[in-house]
Amino acid sequence: MSVPTLSVIVTCRNSARTLEETLESIVSQTYAGWWEVVVVDNASTDTTVEVAEAFSARFAEVSYRVLRVPNPGHQAAGLNHGIASTTGEALVFVDSDDLVAEGYLQRMGEVLATAGLAGGELDVVRLNPVDVRHRREPLQVNRIDTLCGFRPAVVGATMGARREPLERIGGFDEALPTQHDLDLSWRLAGIGVQPVFVPGAVVHYRYRLGPREIFEQERGYGVGEVLLYRKFRPLGMRRRGPRAVVGSWVGVLRALTGVLLPGGPSRLATRLGMAVGHVEGSRRHRTLYL
Repeated sequence: MSVPTLSVIVTCRNSARTLEETLESIVSQTYAGWWEVVVVDNASTDTTVEVAEAFSARFAEVSYRVLRVPNPGHQAAGLNHGIASTTGEALVFVDSDDLVAEGYLQRMGEVLATAGLAGGELDVVRLNPVDVRHRREPLQVNRIDTLCGFRPAVVGATMGARREPLERIGGFDEALPTQHDLDLSWRLAGIGVQPVFVPGAVVHYRYRLGPREIFEQERGYGVGEVLLYRKFRPLGMRRRGPRAVVGSWVGVLRALTGVLLPGGPSRLATRLGMAVGHVEGSRRHRTLYL
């Protein structure tokens, strides 16, 4: 099967601890067509750039570059800089703390030969201890999930897309602090590009570990959902109803009662972070989405 030329974009910020392992998983990939790898640093203050540059010799047979975002911002800024700095007909985005399994790029490329947007399988077992991996329902295991009760969306950690539709909608929304992957998926759907699931294209996804880190990440997701609601309300996205709001806080209380059980702190941080994020985002952006 003919495959498109492919650009692999890895965005980073203070990723020195995990980036080497991520790049090891990419350098071992094979691909039936031309491909390139671009590591985009988005204002790191650790040794991320040095770790990335040390891999130049390892990618001897593949075009490999390390770039810095000229105007750092949210992750979307790094993703857009990577898109603008590459030439592949298709693009695959890899987070700097995850691992791509054997055959990942080939499987994604084969689907992206015809699909405008694609997502692979997310595995949360390999990189996460038991008390963390069960803190939430896993996403994108055997399908592209519908998120926020609105539209299917590809998780950014295992997203691939054709360049033409990406550029047609202007890339990622750099104003969004989180949830830019949902936003991109939904805007692509608005021009008729529906996501395709790629079975066998596996990304080993790494959760945050400590309760504080989990809480802050989930809080950010909650705030991001409020911004998505503001943006897509005219297109039919609905506000969370009373049952959903009450259910989320009941979930917090249940997690609180089980906080001393194995995995309890992680579950509590997950549920509380999202609930607090919805409240914070509603207040900050004057948009009711509790």
